[in-house]
Amino acid sequence: IRNATWFPPIKASERVPTISLLQDIIADGPQREMQEAVIKSSRITVCNSEWTRSKYMIFKNADAADPIDKNGTRFRTIPLPVDFSLFRPGNAMGLQQALSLPDGCVLWVGASQGAAGQVKGWDIFLRIVRANVDIPFVAVLKDAMPQSMPPNLRCYERLPHEELIKVMGACRVGLCTSRTESQHLAGIEMGACGLPMAAPPVGVYWKRTFPGMQVPENATVHDYSQTIRLILAQGQANTDGIRESWRKEFDKPVIKAQWEKLVEEVECSGR
Repeated sequence: IRNATWFPPIKASERVPTISLLQDIIADGPQREMQEAVIKSSRITVCNSEWTRSKYMIFKNADAADPIDKNGTRFRTIPLPVDFSLFRPGNAMGLQQALSLPDGCVLWVGASQGAAGQVKGWDIFLRIVRANVDIPFVAVLKDAMPQSMPPNLRCYERLPHEELIKVMGACRVGLCTSRTESQHLAGIEMGACGLPMAAPPVGVYWKRTFPGMQVPENATVHDYSQTIRLILAQGQANTDGIRESWRKEFDKPVIKAQWEKLVEEVECSGR
């Protein structure tokens, strides 16, 4: 079992059945070519979302349980898991008081710098914040604190999980502005803490319903703003119901069972 992205095909894959995990979408160039070589050398390629698979799968063989590409490589979707024993709803009012956050905060998790910030839509997020001065926003950054920020935005940087969970528990709505996502684990973690999401049709949100509301493809700031306000207007969310809807698909034991089944299939498939 290997990553499908960061190093070329392994010589042993010519004789040893290989499963490759594809969780990084690369449009073109040498790294995409290396990915395709790895996929071709694999017995099966596991994608972390249907969105990721759609960027690589060429067509589906009607006779096969798993879709295949033009080289006959099988694909299967098994998402990355979230630790639901760690991420769980908290006492919103108590956490708001402890963190000095107002009620009704909208939470965004991502990066603000360079290419990562561009992919996560940091610029889109800032425009949304500035267009909704009456709504409090919170950003948890994986890289660095911005030099300046709008008055209705509170930023945190590089929080450990224990602190991140507190911030999630104090917020009311999760927000994704990513231009592309292979899965968006942060959104599932927010869901595990009971937050409804406002998100575009990328990653785990592609072609599916989820707790919250989907913004249109190529959404404008107005589209995002309207969606956030509609979710906030619905009042206190059913945190346990939101958590359960994500848990049944993304909890660690659920994902482990899928991998065990896949490994058994590949081990017993012969040459």
